[in-house]
Amino acid sequence: MLSVFIENKPKRLSKIIEELSKEKISISGLAIADAGDFGIVRLIVNDAAKGASILSKHEMIANIQEVIGVNIDISTVSEIAKILGENNVNIEDALGFAFLNNEKILVLKVDNNELANKILSKEGLKIY
Repeated sequence: MLSVFIENKPKRLSKIIEELSKEKISISGLAIADAGDFGIVRLIVNDAAKGASILSKHEMIANIQEVIGVNIDISTVSEIAKILGENNVNIEDALGFAFLNNEKILVLKVDNNELANKILSKEGLKIY
């Protein structure tokens, strides 16, 4: 996931999307957090390292954050939160939903990706 710090002004979001699109970076999820004059745009992209490099060339600050994606076509957000919580995995942030190959994916930032992947896979959930 890319987190991009931008001014909260017209054309800023479109500039990010335009620059990524020019370089064939596809976006499958998007969330925006408003913080007054500035904001944070979170993007699920197919190549976070390349995306961050592209944006830095255009003087945009982009940080890469590791996230997990959980297919929720056969589960619910409640079930996933319960499974992770019972196994002491903390959900630190949630991007919301992304779509990949027509599958609805819940995107989470957790405190232990490896453990979360192992636990959720063991429960029969598809992880990305």
